Amino acid sequence: MATIRRTRTARTVAATAAALATAALLSAAGCTTTEPAAEPSAPASTSQPPQRKLSTPDTLLGMPKSMSRELTGGARSQLDQLKREVGAPTSAVGWAYGGETPDADVVYVSGASGTVTDPSGALGRALKVYRITGTEPVDAGPLGGEARCGQGRAEDGSYLTVCGWADAETLGVVGFVSTRPQADRSADFHAVRSALTQPVA
Repeated sequence: MATIRRTRTARTVAATAAALATAALLSAAGCTTTEPAAEPSAPASTSQPPQRKLSTPDTLLGMPKSMSRELTGGARSQLDQLKREVGAPTSAVGWAYGGETPDADVVYVSGASGTVTDPSGALGRALKVYRITGTEPVDAGPLGGEARCGQGRAEDGSYLTVCGWADAETLGVVGFVSTRPQADRSADFHAVRSALTQPVA
């Protein structure tokens, strides 16, 4: 029974990553109504240097970085879109955490920093590709800006919670995937966003 459980879990984790990547590709390539990244309505001010950048810590919520190509590929599948939303990116991240043990949860993070001229629109487009039935505004936490979360199911039946944020300098998405039903993940979302966001030296 233990061998069957490990094999099933490995399939579940790999299928979840593939589902996330496929969802992004289908939305970009197969939907003719996909909105392009917003064009800047006015030149960005050069008097205020960037204050924030994004980087991936060694652990998130107690989970280590995953070395799985399937998992990290799922996290990076939307990076090009996020980079377009911030103009000239000053940083970009895409990684997965956890997923290395039977029934382990996985956290996907993707984001970019630069100049976000339309935070609300950029956030809507960033979340549009995921398998969630809708998003609701949530508290953006101490870093401010706008934030939304939604829930859904991956192709393999795993439970999916996706939260995203946008402010004047950063745009990011956090995906929580679990084999178990998920409660409110707002606190975890705030913790992940804070861990990813760093001041510019």
